[in-house]
Amino acid sequence: MTRYFYDKRVREIFWQAALLIGLAATIVLVVRNASQNMVNAGMASGFDFLWRTSGIDVPFVLTNYTPASNILALLWVGVANTLVITFVSVIAATLLGFVIGVARLSANKLLSGLAGAYIEFVRNIPLLFFVLFWYFGVIAALPGPRQSIGIFSVAFLNNRGLTIPVPTDGSAFRIAALVVLAGMLIQAGIAIWAKRRRDATGAIFPVWATGLAFFLVLPAIAFGIASAISAWDVPALRGFNFRGGFVLVPEFVALFAALTTYTAGFIAEIVRGGIQSVVKGQWEAAYALGLRPNRALSLVVIPQAMRVMIPPLTSQYLNVLKNSSFGAAIAFPELVSVFVGSALTNTGQAIEIIAITLAIYLALGLAVSAFMNWYNARTRLVTR
Repeated sequence: MTRYFYDKRVREIFWQAALLIGLAATIVLVVRNASQNMVNAGMASGFDFLWRTSGIDVPFVLTNYTPASNILALLWVGVANTLVITFVSVIAATLLGFVIGVARLSANKLLSGLAGAYIEFVRNIPLLFFVLFWYFGVIAALPGPRQSIGIFSVAFLNNRGLTIPVPTDGSAFRIAALVVLAGMLIQAGIAIWAKRRRDATGAIFPVWATGLAFFLVLPAIAFGIASAISAWDVPALRGFNFRGGFVLVPEFVALFAALTTYTAGFIAEIVRGGIQSVVKGQWEAAYALGLRPNRALSLVVIPQAMRVMIPPLTSQYLNVLKNSSFGAAIAFPELVSVFVGSALTNTGQAIEIIAITLAIYLALGLAVSAFMNWYNARTRLVTR
């Protein structure tokens, strides 16, 4: 018995098992106490409430939800809106952050100073300020529907959001999207082939030219043809508001702008730090090979800097996902607003609703982390 007591491996297994048993006992105790308290208070428990009629009107819906749908459908509305605002904000913040981060390292003092001032301003201001600023200070200050800012006379921006035309039948656009997706896959194959060719022979294939064709020209042609052959529901002013089309509600626009401008400041610092982590000799070696500064940056410096940038970028992308819950401050119908807010108020089943919400955020966060870890493994430097 003494021999097992002094065995390091046995002690590790014992303490790990004890920790798991203690954690399980704590969870069981909390759940039992919560259930008993709910019974004593006459509160319902279980997940049957998900199939009750919602009766909640949601101003921004990307699914087939109606107030006559059940609460489970309301949950998917919140999930869909959260995913959409997160995705578009991540893309926009990454692009803006890369531009600002590179500008921060510019030899132009004015450009570098402006980028630095923007970064310092963003890093020292709470996100809630950005959300309220864009919503009350910018969107609310726009003119009313009758004085809308027209965009080519088909889209209209006002304090009730951005109203855009939509096709009455989306079949042509679905085909165009498949064509564009096929083009992107072909471009990805070309990029892989060009990299292997460059590593083997040193010859550089103009991937940017094919990228321009597949990412700009092909989508423009495909969606241009789809637009020409499709019938459109164009918004028109009827009384005090527009009828027809699709409305990007002001809450969506404000939250998107806030998440983008706020997160871009942190991504810019990540980009700056990643680029500066590459030793100066790599720049000099690239110049010695005859590469121009922009080619040296894209072919030599950025690939090496990515190994430093991806882990903190993962944290920022997770922050965007979690920070989308700030939409509740301006009544944007994301997951927290419609489910923890509206559904909880209607049903009163706080434990189940909060547990479901936490599980969804955890699942989405783990999915983002898994993807970024996979990408990090794909882009890591291989040393031999």
